[in-house]
Amino acid sequence: MKKITTILLIVFAFTSYKATSQVLEKPTEGKSLVYIMRSNNLGAGLNFRVYDKDKFLGALPSGAYFIYECDPGEHLFWAASENRDFVEANLEANKTYVIDLRAKMGMFIAAVGVEPYEPTNKKHVKRIKKVLRKHINANVVNADKTEEKEDNIAKAMEAYDRIKDKENSKIKKLLSNMNFENK
Repeated sequence: MKKITTILLIVFAFTSYKATSQVLEKPTEGKSLVYIMRSNNLGAGLNFRVYDKDKFLGALPSGAYFIYECDPGEHLFWAASENRDFVEANLEANKTYVIDLRAKMGMFIAAVGVEPYEPTNKKHVKRIKKVLRKHINANVVNADKTEEKEDNIAKAMEAYDRIKDKENSKIKKLLSNMNFENK
């Protein structure tokens, strides 16, 4: 009887663990999937505007994430707040990637830092699990509002062109091998 109780407890613990551990979704065949999330609560009242080069994806609130499916290849993801921060991405087909928008102290309002995540970084994996467990999927992809953001996009592309070739450029890279396992 004791053996059966122990086995049942182990099975229950294992199935409970699997039920609470989240898994990243898989993209449609031939596409890439990018999770864009906010893992910290600094600047909680502020939405960060998110773009894929010249395409407005949406305004991401604190405590949320969204999933963006796109064509594989070269992308320039960036976010705007008091500042603009950029990530150059090289995405492979059928792979899933994660980008975190980290709120930082700014001069007047929260600034944004765009951080590509790596599957080998234990802190990144832990944050992803927390976000998927506790945050809401904002489903904010708003490509139809890109026209309203043309001025902001033009200024951002000018800023990107100014800094991309500098020797000490702070533009981060999301490499094709930085993909996460998915279901």
